[in-house]
Amino acid sequence: MKVKQLKLGPMDNFSYLVWDEDTKDAAVLDPAWQPEKLLAAVKSEGLKLHCVLLTHGHPDHINAVEAVSVAPGLPVYLHEADYFMLEHRPAGLKTVADGEQVQAGSLKLGVLHTPGHTPGSVCYTAPGAVFTGDTLFIGECGRVDLPGSSPEALYDSFVRLAALPDDAAVYPGHSYNGDTSTIGVQKEYNLYLKLARQGRRADFLKAVL
Repeated sequence: MKVKQLKLGPMDNFSYLVWDEDTKDAAVLDPAWQPEKLLAAVKSEGLKLHCVLLTHGHPDHINAVEAVSVAPGLPVYLHEADYFMLEHRPAGLKTVADGEQVQAGSLKLGVLHTPGHTPGSVCYTAPGAVFTGDTLFIGECGRVDLPGSSPEALYDSFVRLAALPDDAAVYPGHSYNGDTSTIGVQKEYNLYLKLARQGRRADFLKAVL
């Protein structure tokens, strides 16, 4: 599997292209702000785009969905709990649920429901990688002071993330404090993931509020 990380727009958002190196079957994650750069990368890499994967429904992560959905009926996956955020539902909108696998041709990504930042936040997992959206940043966690946010839910989500393999690469939704890391490094240096790993719920809730 190959990953291309693109920093786009005024809020240092990350969009991702993920593909099977042999077949070029690909998915785009959280397309935002500058669809022309995403489509140029799809073309330059010779990719076959099979679907759009959304980590959550905030506008700064989805505002280029229609522009990259050049194929009619291209599936757009989002957890149903975040549908209320959509001003317009994409024609190919499909829901994802915890534990499912999304298939983009020969490429498969797992779905880990990680509410907290939003009720429908998910992380997408692949061998050796996890795409964390606005749930987990490098050294930080997602905001929990927005409509639909829940510090308690975020704690439970961080407990789940702390159980992932240490060597899993972390690909976050924004360039805050860094662009990539690993779960193992974040367990040691990310206060929030450390507290969740240690089962210190009360301290976690104090830290995020």
